[in-house]
This record gives sequence, structure tokens and C-alpha cells, in this order.
Amino acid sequence: MTYSPTSPTTLTIDQLPAMDRVRAQFLDQLRECELELNSSKIQNIFEAEKDITKKRKFIDDRTDLSVLRIKLESVVLEKVAARLKCFEDDLNEGINNLKNSITSVNNTVDILTTVKLVTGIIARILVIL
Repeated sequence: MTYSPTSPTTLTIDQLPAMDRVRAQFLDQLRECELELNSSKIQNIFEAEKDITKKRKFIDDRTDLSVLRIKLESVVLEKVAARLKCFEDDLNEGINNLKNSITSVNNTVDILTTVKLVTGIIARILVIL
């Protein structure tokens, strides 16, 4: 297992490949719309609506948007999971080592070293995604 100094927290959306950046921005925009549709402002407007059909349509459409966004994210995650397969052994070993280090709290240096190793693996994964 090799440690990479790149921290996963330093990876920005600008560093993602173009398609991944577009996908991430698109999903972010969908989440923002969902939040707005679930806001009290929008909710109050539809609660005041006298037409029951419009109320029902709003709830159905809002639910459809959420379900489809989740499905889209699932597809994206499945593709990411397939790309992560090559790191599975290193990541599992790192996580197990980290769990063991945490369990034996006596050695702080071991915990810090193992955390660095695991974050290094995660950073390498983020770079290829």
C-alpha cells in the first residue's frame, strides 16, 4: 500500500473530468430544486391551493423528481463502484488496519499512520473518478 500526499478534501469539482463535473453539477442543481420544492414557502402555496387535483399532481411530480434523481445517482454510483473494484483489496486492508488501530487505542502513532494510509487510498480513488 502506497501513501499519496493528495488529500481527498483538497479535490475540488474543477479537478473532476469534464463529464463527471457536468454530472455532479447537474445532480447538485436537482438537489437544490428538490429542497426548494420541499420548502415551507412552496409547501404553503400548495396547501392553500383549493384544487385537490393540483395538490395531488404537485406531490406526485415532486416525488417523481426525487425518485428519478435517486435512480440517477444510483446509476452513477454503480459505475463508480465498477471503477473502484481495482482498489478493493487495498481499501479493505486499510480499513481493517484502521479498525485494528482504533481498537488498540494504546498506539497513537499507529492510528495516525493508518489513517494516513486509508486517506491516501481514498485520495487515489478520487483522482481516477
